[in-house]
This record gives sequence, structure tokens and C-alpha cells, in this order.
Amino acid sequence: MAMRPFNDQGMMQHRLDLLEQELLHLKVNNGAMQVPMQMGPMQMPGQSMPSFSPPAPMMMNQPHMSMPMQAGSPGISPNISPQQSYMPYGQQDVIFHSHNEVMAAHKQLFENMKKQEEQHTKLLESHGLLMEAHKKLMATKVGTGKHAKGEAKKHPKLGVVRLDYNYPPAAGDTDSPASFGYDVMFRVVPGLTFEMAQAGKFTEAVERNFAEAIKFLELKGANAITGDCGFMMAFQVLARKIATRPIFMSSMVQCPVIACAYDPREQILILTANGNSLRPQKDVLLTSCGFDVDEDRFIIQGCQDIPGFDAVARGEAVPLEVVQPGIVKMTMDILQRNPRISAILLECTELPAYADALRAATGLSVWDAITGADFYINAYKDNPRFGVNDWQNEWDGEQDEYTFGQNLIKKEQEELIHKNSGAPKAKAKAKTKAMMQKIKKNAVKHQAPTLGVVRLDYNYPPAAGDIDCPGSYDYDVLFRCVPGLTFDMAQSGKMSYTVQKEFEAAIKWLESKGVCGITGDCGFMMAFQPLARDIAKVPVFMSSMVQCPMISVAFDKYDKILILTANSKTLKPQKETLLSQCGFDVDDDRFVIYGCQDIPGFDAVEKGQKVDVEYVTPGMVKMVKDILTKEPTIRAICLECTELPPYADALRKNFDMPVFDAITCTDFFVSARKDNPRFGLNQWQCDWDGTIDEYKLGQNLGSNSRGHLMNG
Repeated sequence: MAMRPFNDQGMMQHRLDLLEQELLHLKVNNGAMQVPMQMGPMQMPGQSMPSFSPPAPMMMNQPHMSMPMQAGSPGISPNISPQQSYMPYGQQDVIFHSHNEVMAAHKQLFENMKKQEEQHTKLLESHGLLMEAHKKLMATKVGTGKHAKGEAKKHPKLGVVRLDYNYPPAAGDTDSPASFGYDVMFRVVPGLTFEMAQAGKFTEAVERNFAEAIKFLELKGANAITGDCGFMMAFQVLARKIATRPIFMSSMVQCPVIACAYDPREQILILTANGNSLRPQKDVLLTSCGFDVDEDRFIIQGCQDIPGFDAVARGEAVPLEVVQPGIVKMTMDILQRNPRISAILLECTELPAYADALRAATGLSVWDAITGADFYINAYKDNPRFGVNDWQNEWDGEQDEYTFGQNLIKKEQEELIHKNSGAPKAKAKAKTKAMMQKIKKNAVKHQAPTLGVVRLDYNYPPAAGDIDCPGSYDYDVLFRCVPGLTFDMAQSGKMSYTVQKEFEAAIKWLESKGVCGITGDCGFMMAFQPLARDIAKVPVFMSSMVQCPMISVAFDKYDKILILTANSKTLKPQKETLLSQCGFDVDDDRFVIYGCQDIPGFDAVEKGQKVDVEYVTPGMVKMVKDILTKEPTIRAICLECTELPPYADALRKNFDMPVFDAITCTDFFVSARKDNPRFGLNQWQCDWDGTIDEYKLGQNLGSNSRGHLMNG
């Protein structure tokens, strides 16, 4: 076996040992010197010399080579007579020479040790500087620290394509800047009338103007683009070919996600401007939104007969105080005739102004054009509750008033059918709604919306952003663990009889506490979506994958969507469930699936440990960067795993893409039950107190159920 080479310090020590042995050997072999020196050359005070048996003494009888040594001399015992104290001159020289060599080596050893100590100190200083540099690098490259205000990205902005029609929009209308909690800009399409949109066919000139509008909005920084008329859904396919950002020309794109969250036996009410308006769009809505106008599940009701609602058609301001009571009464009458209705979708872009009044009166979830726009914009937005912060400028809260025809060049303005003839600007702020006070007085104040989360029987310290962390939300959340429901059982998609009863009890308990929606803390719970929907009356969304149809509809068929999951193999066993429940095909080439199992530190939750988000984030960013290099047509990211939202902001910051996750999903469903403070009926709902209650596994369980916990 080859010997390991000595390092410098080891070589020096070896040399000292050899020299010391040689010196001792010479002393014991000196016939004239019977007593060893009082202290060896390497002996420290207080140490005893090592004992060994000397060999037979050498004969030193050459008197001409010896010299007398006096008693009392150093190293000579006073009991030795002068006749016994003779040492040969040559031997004495050897001893002195060896002693000097040992001392020199000893001195050199201490000098080397001193140099090594200095080098070690410098190394520690360099390491400290390197760590500081690494921290700064992470702050700028990955975004794990604060940023100078000038370096931050702009707050996301919505772009709206407008019909060639001028009217004074009410707050809540898509054409009103006051309807949005972020910047919005408008671009009218000269020649695009309501009749042309309803027909679903362009002239060549209008098609060119339509394309120019989309290009203009993207050029000016729009992160997502919508239209101000639901009939523009007929142009969704063309718009997706032009745009690189998500585009949704109608609020009907929300239909597949909403339908997925309710039992198939439950019905969804669709309110539109005219009851017959959706019929001509049957094929478009079916292929683009998965919405069949002839399906018994959807009840379509027009608002054309409500007094005052036709004001927009006349180019006049809508009398909200007249129209709102009419909308509410009509809806309540429909619900009485159709008790299976569990949700409402407002198709018309003028209807969001009445959404809050409907929420307050019916207690149902209400989606509209604004909840649709918020969904896409939130995927670009910095989430201040977790992940990377200060990478994006906050919205200043100011909207610019819009004048019809603004953002058009003179030639395009001349092509307008409806010229700006002194009509009032679209207001940037909603008026004080004194007219709503009568309704508000009669309304019973509802509790602030609360989310319900079904938890696996698994205990770990969740990071902020994780679906199991109460601090991940800006609304109340209730957790309920299912004793015996392990990760492996969820992955198999089958529960034992006892666990299923506990699962059903969890759904019922959460709904009894007034939650407005129920989700799960593991994507594999999607297999239990039908069971949960069958029990609950509120929307159920057991996986963030329910968002996929709404994401894919906003991009061209040749664009790809990246799905990140905990393990790339986990979605394959769920193929049938995801296809039947979400309309998501794991074998569809549009969806690129990658796992995060090889990212250093990501496996902490699997080990029951707390994830070091700051440590994992650079690996997450690098992996996605490498994926985008291989797949340049990826336009959006969906984080399937419920542990992944803490990294969403870092991905948004680094790649300027919309990132959807479990939190954007829960926000979407909660928003349908939440008071929108920007317009409509206000103060009908209690405000969230901002208090985040801590949760311990097993909390909210009875004593019997708690006894069945495997990881309490």
C-alpha cells in the first residue's frame, strides 16, 4: 500500500523525532558520561524523560581525544568524580552539533506554525468577504434581499381593447379605470362596432386595426390583455397568435375552472346583457372555454328587460340606483325557481358593478370580468406576504382618466365611427355611492371570507408561502387534518373506509364554520375532488392544477406552459383524474412537466424539516433558466406542488412571466366572495382583522379523531 506523503508540519515533526533519538543515543553510549542530562533538548519543564534500555557502552579510551569535564558543569552530576567526567572531543562536538540542529529545527517548526496561523486568519477573513459578496449577488441576481427603488420592476399593467363606441362607463365597468387596483390602459379599434363583434367577423381594415391595438398595448408594457365586450371572444384565437402575453377577450374563460369546483349536478347562473347573445357564439365558447350553451348545467339569463340597463346602448350613464335593485330581484327570483344554482358568472363587461350586491344578497360566489383580469395580473404581481420582496414597485394608487380615442394617431382617430364629441372622460375614481346607502342599511353584514384547508396526517414546519402556513394568506384560514390520510394514501388515490369517513367529516366541519371554499394541502388530493364536491356546497379545488384550462386558453396553441412539481413522475398516475376533473392532459405537448426533486435543500419537507427558502431559491431559478434555454416557447409557469409558492416571486422577477400557484388559485376563489372596495355595494361585509392564528396539527379535531393521528 502506498504511503501517504508527509505534509510540511509532519515532515518537520518526523525530523525532530529522529534528531532527538540520535541525541539520546549518543548520550547513553558515552562511556565517560554515566548520568543523563537533567533536561533533554525536547523536554519541557515538569516532564520526565522517556525511559529506555541503553545498549552496551562504547569504549572511549583514546586519551588524546578526551578532555576533562569539571564537576558542577552543566549536565554533569556533582556526585561524579572528575576522573569519570571525561568526554571525547569529537563526541562532544557531535552532541553540541546535534543539539543545535534540534533547536534550529524546533525554531523552524514554530515559525512555520506561526505562518500557518497567519494564513488561516487571512483565509477566514477571505471567507467572510466571499460570503458577503455571495449575499449581495443573491440579492441582485436571485432577489433574496432588498433592492434599490430604481432597480425594481414596474407594477403590472392591464391592457384593454375597446370597441369603437363611446359612453360614460360606471365604476366596475371594464372601460372604467376606477374598476382596477393596478394600472390600466385602453386602445380603441377604429371600425370595430358592437354589431361586427357580435357577428364574429372582421373586415380587412378592422382586422389590421385590431392587430395594431394588441401590438400597441404589449409595446406599452401591458402584462395581460382583455376586451371590453364579451363578443370579442370570437377573436380570441387571432389575438393569441399576435400576443406573447396572456390574452382573454371574455370573462367566459373562467367557466372551466368554476365548473370544475362544483358537483356536476349543481348549476351555474350566467348573466349577460341579452339572453340570446351567447347562442351565436356556441362553437367559439365550446372550443375556447369548454362552455356548452346548450348544457343544462348552465342557466343563461339576459338583463335586457331590467329598467335602466339599456342606458349604455343609448350612450348614456347607467343609473346604478335604479338598475342594481332590479338585477338583485331578478337573480333572487331565478334562484327560487332553480335551487340547484350554486354560483354566478357575469358575462357582460358592464355587470361587475352589481357583483357585490349579488354576493351580499345571495351568499354565493360571483365571478365577473374583474375577477378574471385580477387572476392574470396577480400572476405577475409581487406577493408581499412571502418570497422575494421589494423587487417590484408598488402601485401608486393613481389611475389616469381616459378620453375616447386616446392612444391613437390622428389618421386612426379620423377612422373612428364614434368620434369624441365632448363625452365625459372615464373617471379614474369612483364617486361616493350615497345612492347605495338604503340597500346597505337593509343588508345583513356578512363575515369576512374564510378559506378551508384539508390537511394530510403529516406534521412539519411550513415556510411562508406554503399552503399549510397561515401567513400565506391575506384572509382567514381554517385547517382540518384527516387522521390516517398519509402522503402514500393520497398518492394511491384510494382511502380506507375509516380515513374516508374522517375526510368527509373534515369537509362538513369546514363548511359548517362558514368557509367560502375548500382546498387541500397536497396535489394528490385531486383524486378526492369528486367526493369533496359531492359533500360541499361551496367550491372545492383540491389542486392548483384546476387553473390549467384558464391558463392555456390565454396563449396560442404553439406556446408552452411549464408545470413544476415536487417530483416529475408524480403527475403520471393522476392522468385520468386530471383529464376528467381539470381538462388537463399530462401527455399534451403544450405542458412541459419538470420535477424539483434534485434541487439542493428542497427535500426538507419530505424529511419533516423546515425548508430554507433562501438556500433553495437560487437552485430553483437556475433550473428554470436551464429549462427555458431548452424550451424557448414557454410563456407561463404553473407551480403544482403546494410547497412551491415561496419561489413564485423569484421566478416572476427573473423571467418576467406569469406564475400561477396554489395561492393564486385560492385567491381566485376567495375573490368571488369578497367585497370589492373599488366599486359597487360597499361595507356589506366585515373587514378582515389581519390577525393570523397559528395552527398545530390535530387542532380542530375531537378527542376520538385525535387519537387516530399518526403524526400528532
